[in-house]
Amino acid sequence: MYAETRNDWAENQALHGEKMSSLEDRLAAEKPELVEPLRKTRKLVGQEIYERAFKSVETFNMAGDALLIVVSSPRDRSFIERDCIGALKESFGVKRVRVVG
Repeated sequence: MYAETRNDWAENQALHGEKMSSLEDRLAAEKPELVEPLRKTRKLVGQEIYERAFKSVETFNMAGDALLIVVSSPRDRSFIERDCIGALKESFGVKRVRVVG
């Protein structure tokens, strides 16, 4: 899942950095029920758009008919909102998609 790295940058040695693994790897470990809908989204939008739009997704949360996506920047939020909302609604079977970042 996450690869630990040495802590040379913080005074508190209980803190450590982690390399971010791919979104699909993290979802497979934490929320496996979301992996297939995400793969369907990739097929619907195409590999190039998928890689650009989802490279900085931090997490997905789904509750009822709503999907919440947290990204690391407003630019990445814009990519998802512009290119992927319809595909996400179809793939995840939700009525609302909210992207925060």
